[in-house]
Amino acid sequence: MAVIKCKMCGGDLNIGEGSSVVECEYCGSRQTIPTADNEKKMTLFARAGRLLRGCEFDKASGVFESIVADFPEEAEAYWGLVLCKYGIEYVDDPATGKKVPTCHRSSFDSVLDDPNFEQACENGDVIARRVYREEARQIEELRKGIIEVSGKEAPYDIFISYKETDDQGNRTLDSVIAQDLYNELTEKGYRVFFSRISLEDKLGVEYEPYIFAALNSARLMLVVGTDYEHFDAVWVKNEWSRFLKLISSGQKKVLIPVFKNMDPYDMPKEFAKLSAQDMGKVGAMQDLLRGVEKILGGKAEEKKETVVIQQSSGGPNVQALLKRGEMALADGKWDDAKGYYDRVLDMDAECGEAYLGLFLVEQKSRNVDEYTAKQIERLRSCRQEKLTACDQEEKRIQKAVQDNVLPGYLNEEKLVSLFTFNRTYTSQLHSRQEQLQEKKDFFKENRTLNRAKQYATPQQLEKLKGMEDAVLGFLKDAIAEAQAEDEANIARITAEYAAHLEKAEDTANHMGREAKNRWEGDYVAACQAVDRASNASEYLELSKRFAAFNGYKESEEKKKHCEEAWQKLKEKEAKAARQKIKKLLAITGIVAVLAVALFMVVTKIVIPTKQYNAAMEHYTSGKYPEAAMLFYKAGDYEDSKEQYLETAQKAGMHRTISAGGWHTVGLKSDGTVVAVGYNDDGQCDVSDWTNIVAVSAGGSHTVGLKSDGTVVATKYTGYKSDYYGQCDVSDWTDIVAVSAGYLHTVGLKSDGTVVAVGYNGAGQCDVSDWMDIVAVSAGGWHTVGLKSDGTVVAVGYNDDGQCDVSDWTDIVAVSARNYHTVGLKSDGTVVAVGDNDFGQCNVNGWTDIVAVSAGAFHTVGLKSDGTVVATKYSGESMYNCGQCAVSSWTDIVAVSAGDRHTVGLKSDGTVVATKYNGYEASYHGQCDVSDWTDIKLPEI
Repeated sequence: MAVIKCKMCGGDLNIGEGSSVVECEYCGSRQTIPTADNEKKMTLFARAGRLLRGCEFDKASGVFESIVADFPEEAEAYWGLVLCKYGIEYVDDPATGKKVPTCHRSSFDSVLDDPNFEQACENGDVIARRVYREEARQIEELRKGIIEVSGKEAPYDIFISYKETDDQGNRTLDSVIAQDLYNELTEKGYRVFFSRISLEDKLGVEYEPYIFAALNSARLMLVVGTDYEHFDAVWVKNEWSRFLKLISSGQKKVLIPVFKNMDPYDMPKEFAKLSAQDMGKVGAMQDLLRGVEKILGGKAEEKKETVVIQQSSGGPNVQALLKRGEMALADGKWDDAKGYYDRVLDMDAECGEAYLGLFLVEQKSRNVDEYTAKQIERLRSCRQEKLTACDQEEKRIQKAVQDNVLPGYLNEEKLVSLFTFNRTYTSQLHSRQEQLQEKKDFFKENRTLNRAKQYATPQQLEKLKGMEDAVLGFLKDAIAEAQAEDEANIARITAEYAAHLEKAEDTANHMGREAKNRWEGDYVAACQAVDRASNASEYLELSKRFAAFNGYKESEEKKKHCEEAWQKLKEKEAKAARQKIKKLLAITGIVAVLAVALFMVVTKIVIPTKQYNAAMEHYTSGKYPEAAMLFYKAGDYEDSKEQYLETAQKAGMHRTISAGGWHTVGLKSDGTVVAVGYNDDGQCDVSDWTNIVAVSAGGSHTVGLKSDGTVVATKYTGYKSDYYGQCDVSDWTDIVAVSAGYLHTVGLKSDGTVVAVGYNGAGQCDVSDWMDIVAVSAGGWHTVGLKSDGTVVAVGYNDDGQCDVSDWTDIVAVSARNYHTVGLKSDGTVVAVGDNDFGQCNVNGWTDIVAVSAGAFHTVGLKSDGTVVATKYSGESMYNCGQCAVSSWTDIVAVSAGDRHTVGLKSDGTVVATKYNGYEASYHGQCDVSDWTDIKLPEI
């Protein structure tokens, strides 16, 4: 991908992913940048940037036009066209040392009204728009200053464009020829702009105002050159290309190329259809002067008349020019009208009518009435904003929810949704007030208008006052109307909200009573089932049911009774097995081989029995990871396999949905796997997988755990330079949990040790000495392990503190992502360390959480009532793709956070995902899970 250069100094920019605005580390300038999502586009931008920095504005404009044609939503291309139109070059400000714009191509058109500027703002994000507007305001101030200075310049008849010095700094032959022309033409009485002489008293000031004035007033341009390179020199081309644009816009101007010692076919292609003058021919000067006279007419008599006009200040000639100016205004010939009014002011510097005419030229209006009507019409539409009519009654809602919520029967989210009410309304008031202030400032600060008022006659002053009163009066009426509308909306919404709250409270109370009735009914049924229980498995199931009642009535005593009954029955079964073995050993004549065989039988019965019993003790104590690993070791003993799968799900070791970088993976109940999203690296090629019990999606790969403890991974098909062996897991065995990171994969073995493969540049795979681990999580560049005692270990990249977990205790689950780590405590609270630029570690207030998942820029938590919470996103908008929009989710049993999306598994086996609202180029269908069904449910 092409390197993006600074528009101000040309240095390489350090671009973050998804950024639209960056700061140059060399010159400190804050600037907008294009979206780096296409190689061709970035190559074109690099070329356009070089041309723009070289002040080759026409060539740069052509490249930007090509970008717009292929990428019509690229805001930076439209902004490039604005910079080309106004000839913007960034130079050092001697006062501050910062880069500031200077304008080499002024215009009568406001930058803020330029259609390309509007397109840049429309297609840019919020941050970029702010920068565009700020730079546009700076350019507009430059433009206004140039117009003001140029308006004071006397008009020219002829503009001579040429190259003054060569590459060694010596004067060119072009300059000598141009001065000869200047001398001859001025002798004939023409006003000639020849920079060598015309700008010699302008040292130390910007030349653009004077060049702009001369280009717009001159009717004829002579472009002098003795070499193609001289014609194509940056500043020479800047002058003649601008003059040609004035001609193409309909102005009656003529351009004559003047050359010597070169083939006319070697001149720029833009001159191909123009009549050129070869100064190397005999009599060329006389021929050229005669041609000029035909175009402009003789100037001797006019020169004398000019003197008479200047002496007739305020006389009939002034009136004639004012009339001509009025007629040009009426015809919409703005440049002609400006010329007439400027000539009037040369004769009478205090003519209010001329200043008024210039004001109307600036506003492109034929008369005061038209200006007034155009302003009012433009002001009829305005920006609207959403405002809130009244505050939400949080305490009232909270009380209703707390009074009726019942975990497992009536969740908090469902109750809160009853009180949802749209308390917003659209208002124009602030926008109207801003419009009024802007118009007041405009009328107060516009210099031309203030000069018109300063020198106006009483009749003219009254007319101007009427114009201002009409515009400001319209806005004052609009403000009054907006205020009345707001007051009516506030009263209406407040009343409707009060009625809605009352109705919602009644509904919440009714639902609460129904939930409590179901709760009581289930408790009674469980108590009755205790009397009917006859085997260990029934008592175990009942102990789980009573645990869910959280101390209701005698549920704790009932739970303990069932656990004791289950334990006694299991011990009785084990005792019976041992007695059978003793009887076998008492048989006489047994040979040594049979003794060994019997020992093996004893081992296969007694050891699994102990492991099974220990697993059940861990299970009833809530230590699900430890229980899962012991069930796994018990092998085929009784229902160990079934218990292992159930407990591993409960422990979060077996994920059935997983969100990766740009893809999503789901495990179906039949052990097969589905996947959607970006697949250029083969990460979604899982359709032939079977007998899978857990899945994990990484940055560009997917891993699956099989029921026999082996592991499968997608076959990596991306760039070789991106592959670090993260999919080399085919020889793994005895695995009980897997986790896929950005470029590495981690596996947890049943003995509590850990294995890892893939990229190890930050030491994220250095886990071989870990022991007593019950859960693992692979982040972007680090790995985290949960120990059986509730403490946490971590290895890998730690510049953001994502591995600072050594003081964590009482942890039951961990989740790692790019640059942060999240831990779930046994009391349902959450801790987090690492990068917090986007608020992803702001989890301190979370409670009642049963599962956590860390994304690239956010964190998600699953509550016990099936609702979901997410950190409040606080970073730049280009990284916010809606991944935290989970507040409306209900009935969720598992969650997984990806780079910029979140998925949730519902209790009916369907899946929901956040609505992706990021850049279209970054969306690959990773949220298209609405048709998924029968996804395997974890135990909660």
